[in-house]
Amino acid sequence: MRILLVTAPNPNYSAYYAKAYTNLPKGLLYIASYLEQNGHEVKIYDGFVDDRKPEDFIDWKPQLVGFSVITGPNLEGAILQSKRFRELLPEVPIAWGNVHVSVLPKQTLSEPYVDYAVIGAGEHTMLELANHLEKGERRLEDIKGLAFKRNGEMIINEPRPFVHDLEAMPDPAWHLVPVKKYSLIGINTSRGCAHHCAFCYNKSYNKGYYAFLSAERIVSQIEFLRKTYDAKYIRFDEDNFTFNRKRLRDFCNLLIERKIKISWNCDSRADLSEADVALMAKAGCVAIGLGLESGSQRGLDFMQKDITVPEMERTFWSLVKHHIRTSVYIIYGYPTETVDDFQATHEMLKRLDNPYYMYNRFVPFPGSALYDYCVREGLITPPERLEDWPEYLIEYANKINLSSVPTEMMTEAAANWRATYAAQRVKFTLKHNPAYFLTAFKNPVKFAREVGELIKFHGQVNKFYKTVQQKLLGFAGSKDSHLPVGISPKPRIS
Repeated sequence: MRILLVTAPNPNYSAYYAKAYTNLPKGLLYIASYLEQNGHEVKIYDGFVDDRKPEDFIDWKPQLVGFSVITGPNLEGAILQSKRFRELLPEVPIAWGNVHVSVLPKQTLSEPYVDYAVIGAGEHTMLELANHLEKGERRLEDIKGLAFKRNGEMIINEPRPFVHDLEAMPDPAWHLVPVKKYSLIGINTSRGCAHHCAFCYNKSYNKGYYAFLSAERIVSQIEFLRKTYDAKYIRFDEDNFTFNRKRLRDFCNLLIERKIKISWNCDSRADLSEADVALMAKAGCVAIGLGLESGSQRGLDFMQKDITVPEMERTFWSLVKHHIRTSVYIIYGYPTETVDDFQATHEMLKRLDNPYYMYNRFVPFPGSALYDYCVREGLITPPERLEDWPEYLIEYANKINLSSVPTEMMTEAAANWRATYAAQRVKFTLKHNPAYFLTAFKNPVKFAREVGELIKFHGQVNKFYKTVQQKLLGFAGSKDSHLPVGISPKPRIS
């Protein structure tokens, strides 16, 4: 069966994302490899790097079109392109999957351009759906993790069990995308999360489930990417790469023992020991993102972070000591946040000597405990239709204030962040890792590229803000405008 898998940005932003920050569609790559392994023919259409349009796939005659949809920048693109595929190929079924669909399957299925909703991990469900459509195997009612419509009735099947043995899954189908067109090569080596941060979808979506690829398997993927695509830098795109400490140490030791020269970065909770940080640095870790979120202990407890401010600060300075470039993620404007909480966050940033940080205004994403809290407390009115989500997202990410912090105070802090985005990183590096600037002499090409990327990203942050403000005016003028959504040009997934 010919299956087209799609991730679609808003058309107004496709050129922007191609120039700013693009990453591999890892979920689709895993689904594609599993479908190929079981005899299906697959193509991936990633609109973030691919200039083709739905019309360009007509001659290939796909028999099933699947969209990966999160509550973020690609939601409206998925809506628009699903409608277009329905016009061009009216008899071809369209399936939607990923987090947004999994937490809101009924609302998703209520649209005429969505025939199937894949709830949870997509590999096995998509395979069984494809086999049903092609060969008549299994009744639709027997496909776990699938929701569908029949004679106007929505049917949601029983959940599909989580994939616990990731080792049994094939490697991602990297050959289906132009790997070198992406800003960096990102891979995903685990699923789920054992933590329960209140702003994250994981608690309801994964329900405490987590599974890992082995250290040996990760190294084999890295070696393949180095050999096939000349990869020199790898980004581990998962919520918490360092959670399984034994795997982390095994992975680092394998890289060291085999003398594999690869630079890598990841995200982590701020609870690393100095011994683990030292090992990571020795194994090639050059950058890391820490989800600090708030400098207020009350705020951290409200967000169910299960960590203390001193713990986070100790981890930060340990990473700085070992010359791992450390970015911190901050959330502001969340429900119950007070002026004291807001100021505590900025006091923490001062104690950390004004590091490089990503500044994200709180958005109540469906599937999170804080979304449920906001609904319960009457703080938000959930969108009634799928097509209402773009306006919801852009307004909560940039305009609506759910906290007790004056909007003017937040606006001023955000403006300062945008204005000092690049300079902050340079100043911090000069003070805490001046040896980095020797790269200008040892590897001038690399140094020039990294400085150029920092300058470009600084410009993109400010350009993105201006574009969003224009779009907000458009929303105010017309409820029917097709507008892009998002928080920042490099949004966090969780």
